[in-house]
Amino acid sequence: MGRVLRKIGIEAIDSRDHFFSMTFHPNLEALRRSIGHVGLVQPIIAREKSQGLGYQVISGFKRLTVCEQLGLKEIEAFSYRKSELGDLEGFHMALHENLTTRGLNLIEKSMVLHKLIHRFGLSEESVARDYMPMLGLQPSLKILGKVSQLVQLRAGIKRYIVEEEVSLENAAQLLELPPEDQAEIGRLVSKLKLGENKLKEVLTFLREISLRDGMTVRELVRGEIEAIASDVSLSKVQKTHRVRRRLREMRYPRLTELEKEFREKRKGLGLSPGISLQPPPYFEGDTFRLEFGFTDVEEFKAILAKLMEASERKELGEMIDVVP
Repeated sequence: MGRVLRKIGIEAIDSRDHFFSMTFHPNLEALRRSIGHVGLVQPIIAREKSQGLGYQVISGFKRLTVCEQLGLKEIEAFSYRKSELGDLEGFHMALHENLTTRGLNLIEKSMVLHKLIHRFGLSEESVARDYMPMLGLQPSLKILGKVSQLVQLRAGIKRYIVEEEVSLENAAQLLELPPEDQAEIGRLVSKLKLGENKLKEVLTFLREISLRDGMTVRELVRGEIEAIASDVSLSKVQKTHRVRRRLREMRYPRLTELEKEFREKRKGLGLSPGISLQPPPYFEGDTFRLEFGFTDVEEFKAILAKLMEASERKELGEMIDVVP
């Protein structure tokens, strides 16, 4: 296969042709500094288009973009004739070059798998067996289905997945929502500070409430939730706490009422701050939990005295009666 190293006029390269592209939401700053300081170190790989219509990029989309931005007129490239390099061979070349120089993010892995199946016509079984381990994915048809479909997500959600390194489990939850709901969730989560567990919680609450109440996620988010997330007087951490709390209240209204009533009754016992009295988990069962700490005998006796006082108050019986 005869490739030729040559300089190609950038205007002769069709930068809109993304047939071989597997790059999403790249950070070009480091590459821009490098090329601006020392020039292009690694040539791109290009292939001549049919009927003398210039070139298409096989690998090096980011390098081409930066060179264009820097105002360069030519770029060094390993060039192939179309007859010398087939489509799947070119894609293999691009994939291996990317895997040896950087790691692919989840959306880029989705692009690769989707193209192998829908553009190159490979069977799902062969893609799972031959390509998923290469991408660091378990060779499973179920996982293949989830990952390959991520390309269908809204662009804003894709960017969020890449920037926050969202797991496949959480990304797959977003696939189950219509595009309009995806866009609304994208705007919401971008205003919050969510790790994997908190993101999973928020997504689960939104889906469960919307299903129970027969409303779309976007209808659920607009209004009170959106107002909390858009409050400029709150930090991202504060917004996150309040949004999670409000969604939990909406998801479990009866549990929220019981917790509020229990707290009010507990205040009436006059317990010291070092004494913790908790109801059964989720108010299911009949076992309460009492915890306290002490440093000496006198403090222990003082706590016992407080507990004896509390045992005579009517609020204790009322508090126990809160549990259904």
